[in-house]
Amino acid sequence: MAAVITGTGIAAPPHVVSNEALTRIMDTSDEWIRSRTGVVSRRFVEPGTAASDLGAEAATAALADAGVGTADVDSVICATMTPDRQNPGIAGAVQYKSGIEGVATLDLRQQCAGFLFGLDLADMLIATDRADTVLVVGAEVHAGYLPWGDAWDIVLGRTDRPVTDDERELANRHRAWSVLFGDGAGAAVVQRHDLSAAAGGGQPVGLLASVLYTDGANADLIEVPGLGSLHRPYADAAQIAEGLHHPAMNGGGLYRLAVETMPEAVLEVLARTGHELDDLDVVVAHQANERILDGVRQRLDVDGSLVPSNIHRWGNTTAGTLPILFHELRSAGRVGPGSLVAFTSFGAGAHWGAMLYREPDRTAEL
Repeated sequence: MAAVITGTGIAAPPHVVSNEALTRIMDTSDEWIRSRTGVVSRRFVEPGTAASDLGAEAATAALADAGVGTADVDSVICATMTPDRQNPGIAGAVQYKSGIEGVATLDLRQQCAGFLFGLDLADMLIATDRADTVLVVGAEVHAGYLPWGDAWDIVLGRTDRPVTDDERELANRHRAWSVLFGDGAGAAVVQRHDLSAAAGGGQPVGLLASVLYTDGANADLIEVPGLGSLHRPYADAAQIAEGLHHPAMNGGGLYRLAVETMPEAVLEVLARTGHELDDLDVVVAHQANERILDGVRQRLDVDGSLVPSNIHRWGNTTAGTLPILFHELRSAGRVGPGSLVAFTSFGAGAHWGAMLYREPDRTAEL
C-alpha cells in the first residue's frame, strides 16, 4: 500500500500586481523589493472572493487531474492563515463549494507549514484505514490583511488619482511585510494505491516519511497580535486603531530559524529513510522569501535547480506555496516517475518539518 498524490490543481487570482504598482502608494522601488524578497509580482482576488473560493477552485482542478469524482472523497483537509471569517474554518466551505457531500473535514492552522502537516495527516488517515482518498488544500487570500484601504484602486490601476498622505503613511508603516504576500491556492488528491514493486523501480513509493516539529516559544516571531481571546473585548476599535489586526513580524528571527530548521528537517527525513541528499530530484520548499531559499540552498550546499523558486511570480501564498510549486513542477515534467521529492516548510507557531515522497510509475501498477 502507498499513499500517492494522484492529482494536483491550483487557483490563480486574476489581478497580477507588479512591484512598480506598489510604488504608487508607498515609498519603495522594484529593486528594493526584488533584492530583499525576490518578489517581482503577486496575484490578488476581487473583493468578495474568499479563501474557500480559491480552495474549492484548486480542489476541483485537482480532482479532475486525478480523475476522481466528488463521491470518492473520504476527507477534506484545509490549511489557511486567512479564513473567510474568524469562525468557523474554511474546510466545510471548501467541501460544499467543491460539491463534496457528507465527509469529515479538518482545518489546520500551522500557517505556512499547514499544507505539509496536511499531507502527513492524509497519510495517517490512509495508513490507519480511515480513508482511501483525501483532498488536501492550502488556500490564502491575504488581500484583506493588506493595509491599503481605498488605495487598492490605485494599486490595481483603476484610477490615476494621487495617493493621499494618510494612505501613503499607512502603507509605508507596513511595507516591510506587505510587499511579500499574494493570494493563491493549491490542492492535492492523496489516494491509497496498491502498487507493484516496479512502480518505484523496486523502491517504496508515495509518502515515505515525515518529520514535524513545533516550538511554541517562538510563536511571537510572526503573529497577528489583536482580535482574539487574549483581549476583552475580543475585538474593539482600539485594537484596530493600533493596527493589532495586521501581522507583526520579526524578520531577522524568522530568517535565522527558517534557514536552520528546514535544511535540518530535510536531512533528518532522508536519514530516516536511508537516503542521501544526492538521491533527491527536487526540494519543494516554502516560498517565504528568496533570501531564505538562498539560505536553505547554502545550508544544504546545493544550487537553485534542486531548490527551485516561483516566489517572483506569486509572492508568499503561505499555505498555498507548497501545492502551487509542486503543481507547477509536476506540470513542467520536473516530477516524473521515480522522482524523489522532499517537501519542507516553516510556519508561524512555530511549526516546521519535511516529508519525503517518491512519484510512482503508474504504468507499473498491478
